[in-house]
Amino acid sequence: MCRLGRVLDSGCGNGVFTAFLSQLGFDAVGIDISGTAIGFARQRYQGMRFEVASLEDGLPCKPDAFDAVWCTEVLEHLFDVQAALTEINRVLRPNGTLVLTTPYHGLLKNLAIALLSFDRHFDPCGPPIRFFTRCALDLCLGKAGFVVEQWAGVGRFWPLWMSHFVVARKAGMPDHAAETIALPR
Repeated sequence: MCRLGRVLDSGCGNGVFTAFLSQLGFDAVGIDISGTAIGFARQRYQGMRFEVASLEDGLPCKPDAFDAVWCTEVLEHLFDVQAALTEINRVLRPNGTLVLTTPYHGLLKNLAIALLSFDRHFDPCGPPIRFFTRCALDLCLGKAGFVVEQWAGVGRFWPLWMSHFVVARKAGMPDHAAETIALPR
């Protein structure tokens, strides 16, 4: 089979999407912080590469090792988003592609949530710890050395999309000059 390029599935869970990428002809590698999920993926998809690793703490990959990184519904669960995006930048080749999704939070959706289900949606004991607007996600990506090439809302309909769908290109090195990201007022 002709290989199309090397892709990292970051936050691969049980490996289903990593296997799908491999079936499409990509040289796919899956990483996840859950040893249980990686154990399941290794058992189900023998012969494929799956590693237990944290985007925040560093990946067991060489710099410039991948043509693309797929990161779906992961960033909102991380304490250090900038460390994760910086690590993705490190393992992507120059001009490599980052494709990511994260739950959509726009003004009208946030108003609906605030009026109808604030406590359930922003449950302090629930798994998501970050909620990105387009502006906030764009700033995070820019600081990490990415240029966004495409934005889309997916799932349901505007203004209640479920997720942002973003395609970004590695355009340079991360900006380590600023400790925090200042959002416009």
